[in-house]
Amino acid sequence: MTIDEFNNKNGYTQRYGFTTGTTATAAAIGAAYLYLQKEKRTVDVDLPYGITLSIPIEYSKVENNEYICCVRKDAGDDPDVTDGILISTKLEFIKGDKLEFHFFAGEGVGTFTKNGLALPKGEPAINPVPRQMMIDNLSKIFLENNMTGTVNITVMVENGMEVAKKTFNERLGVIGGISILGTSGMVLPMSKTALLETIEADIKFRIQNSATNTVYMSPGNIGAKYLEKNFATDASTVAIISNFIGESIDYSISHDAKKIVLCGDMGKLIKLSGGIMNTHSNDSDSRLELLLAAVIKDVLEDNDIDFSLLTPILLDILKQKTTTAAIAIIKEYKLERCFDIIAEKMLYYAYNRAFKAEIFYHKNKFASIDEFKNNLKIRIIAFSDNETVIDTGEEGQKLEMINPTITKLEKEVILSEGCLSFPDVFRKCKKI
Repeated sequence: MTIDEFNNKNGYTQRYGFTTGTTATAAAIGAAYLYLQKEKRTVDVDLPYGITLSIPIEYSKVENNEYICCVRKDAGDDPDVTDGILISTKLEFIKGDKLEFHFFAGEGVGTFTKNGLALPKGEPAINPVPRQMMIDNLSKIFLENNMTGTVNITVMVENGMEVAKKTFNERLGVIGGISILGTSGMVLPMSKTALLETIEADIKFRIQNSATNTVYMSPGNIGAKYLEKNFATDASTVAIISNFIGESIDYSISHDAKKIVLCGDMGKLIKLSGGIMNTHSNDSDSRLELLLAAVIKDVLEDNDIDFSLLTPILLDILKQKTTTAAIAIIKEYKLERCFDIIAEKMLYYAYNRAFKAEIFYHKNKFASIDEFKNNLKIRIIAFSDNETVIDTGEEGQKLEMINPTITKLEKEVILSEGCLSFPDVFRKCKKI
């Protein structure tokens, strides 16, 4: 069926499309028929999950005993930078005793330049599933025509180098053009599938290229730059995970991370303290509520503070439009101890998610989550207005006060104290 027939048959309001891998495969099939002198204007592509898709051929040509076919990629209603690009596949057939295939990167297709990616360094950036799609579809055609030999497959993408600048390719070590991707052959409209595949590839790459199996990750470039500026971590080595904290933890565990460092703006990461693993504002927004809960919990535990005095402060926090403004109020009233509560909750949910992933991917090698924590270290750094608000530390521990000034009192009370070594940082201390 055609892509339009597929969409109509299944009743989708948004159009599905097909991947760059499917596009390159369609072009390869067209080139094979051209070699067999059976040129076609439309070819049928068998996709990995049992669907056969009919895809139109843009043009075909023969040059120097090489057979070239071009297909235009259709991403459906997915906002894909590769939508509408022309992908060509060139075939060179050398007769022999057995059928075998070799892949090459033509103009506009990248090459893997680092280890830890889908294929070894030096290989053309044509991922395993698209390769297998081409092998399966071409084998069917050639064997039906009793033909054996070596098939050299070169994939080319028009303006591929320019398109690649809009992707993560260079960060991942794919140089020279785009990658030929796809796992199902289809593109889901407005789906997160392609983004999650990219995030997983990025995380895998970071872990495999780390001597300590450490992955630094951040929702966006601002967090990566913050790590670079304040924690001597090269921004280019940070995996960008968008809003998908939960999935990113899963991927880290699946690829055997020993340490996860998550850094981002407090307005986004605070959601983790509520067990929220997708931080997109369309899916969740509880920033101020989580801040308030932490402030209230801290004050309720402090017997020396009249809770009724807190009400105007809480109302003031609720009036704010941004987390940054709310945090400024918390600092104004010296209520920063609530950040300790938030940090503990962040770590709790992060470790809990990681432990579940450990059970899923590695069949629970650890008897308990406490035992698991000895094998994995999670560090969370949250900042606001260019200042660090939370840093759980290298070993997942919060910063503790040292050498405070102590004044003896006549009765036991709990007071807030600070230290000149750590301005604006306060802790509850028991006084006797």
